[in-house]
Amino acid sequence: MHKAGNPAQPVPLDTSELTEAEKKQTMRKVTWRLVPLLIIGYFISYIDRVNISFAKFGFEDDFNMDAATYGLAAGIFFLGYILAEVPSNIFMVRFGARKWLARIMISWGIVGALMAGAWNSESVIVLRFLLGVAEAGFFPGIILYLTYWYPNRERAKVVATVMMAIPIAGLVGGPLNGWILDTFGGLLGLDAWRWIFLVGGIPAVVLGIVFLFTVSDSPAKAKWLTDRQRTWIASTIAAEDATRSQTAPKGHWAALKNKRVLVLAAVYFLLQCGSYPLIYWLPSVIKGVGPGFDATTIGWLSAIPFLAAAVCMYVVGKTVSTRRPSPPLIIALAVSTLAFAATALLLGSVPMLAFLAVIIATMAIQTSKPLFWNLPTSFLAGVGAASGIALINSLGNAAGFFSPLAFGWIQDATGSSAVSITVMVATNGLAALVVVALMLFGRRKAAGAPAEK
Repeated sequence: MHKAGNPAQPVPLDTSELTEAEKKQTMRKVTWRLVPLLIIGYFISYIDRVNISFAKFGFEDDFNMDAATYGLAAGIFFLGYILAEVPSNIFMVRFGARKWLARIMISWGIVGALMAGAWNSESVIVLRFLLGVAEAGFFPGIILYLTYWYPNRERAKVVATVMMAIPIAGLVGGPLNGWILDTFGGLLGLDAWRWIFLVGGIPAVVLGIVFLFTVSDSPAKAKWLTDRQRTWIASTIAAEDATRSQTAPKGHWAALKNKRVLVLAAVYFLLQCGSYPLIYWLPSVIKGVGPGFDATTIGWLSAIPFLAAAVCMYVVGKTVSTRRPSPPLIIALAVSTLAFAATALLLGSVPMLAFLAVIIATMAIQTSKPLFWNLPTSFLAGVGAASGIALINSLGNAAGFFSPLAFGWIQDATGSSAVSITVMVATNGLAALVVVALMLFGRRKAAGAPAEK
């Protein structure tokens, strides 16, 4: 008879079903291992993407950059981003999430820091394009990566939690960049706006290295989970993936030409058209409200809408149901449209009410983003999920190129930020209408009604 612990005695694996309490404990363990790093990474990526809005003042002084050129510099990031997005997610499937997401962080951190060395408008434009190429695939990679770990009922909540990095970046990034502009000028012989890019880029490189040695590609490789926990997550995800696979597009090419994927890409494009002008032009709008504000004051005021948005995203993510994802998204888009329209109407006459409208609009538009991602992840599966999610994100983010450029052109032509805001945010209303059409079509199809060709 073998004594306990004798290596000669084989120890059978415990494959019994987890209790509900054990399932919750497992998901908490996964969340604490993965989500903080993903939030920090997404936070840094957003800071590096939008800190150009504060460097804008330095570009105007040093390079005599006009609004249209700034719009091109802000938006061309997304041209590189779009071109490299789908290939990046395909490579992530091939090389593994851990190595590929770490590679993305390190490369965008290097390019972001190099922005500090820009010497004219043309170099800013080139570096912004390369930053887009370097960062491509990070966000859709996160969305895809989360589908490896979280069952359907958990995914909406965790996506909303990770995407809280957007308003948190606005909350922290505004005051941080304003403080850098006011205090870092001349440090080590560098202009203050150059320090914005150094402070944003270097942490991405450090985080990429940490990510490489901390996370696992999938539950099956997670040594920090028990055998029972790994088995439960893997089997649950596999069963849900098998269910979606029955109707999901098969393979990369099928996903890329799927009509539902293309319509969702159009919805995301319209949603983002109304979102990006807020991100890039909010400091300028606040400066117009209070011409005497210094950069630090502008930074703190620009943080208020994002603080409110972070709270809203958290509450909605905790309460929204994944079974009917369309209605909450439609409501969020409708509210953002009305609030942005109020901002445009009140901007020149009642500044405080305009600022209140901006807060409401920011809460609605930022909350609409995690709500939107419940739609594609509810039907995409297998390798098609990698290319489908990447295509939706890349085509949707074409708005990041088009929207700031159009905003700057309209402002130069009309001399009014209000007109630019009105034109851009009307797209949110159109996005809501398209989601309504998708929802009604889905109900007709489920009821067996004949769909129109």
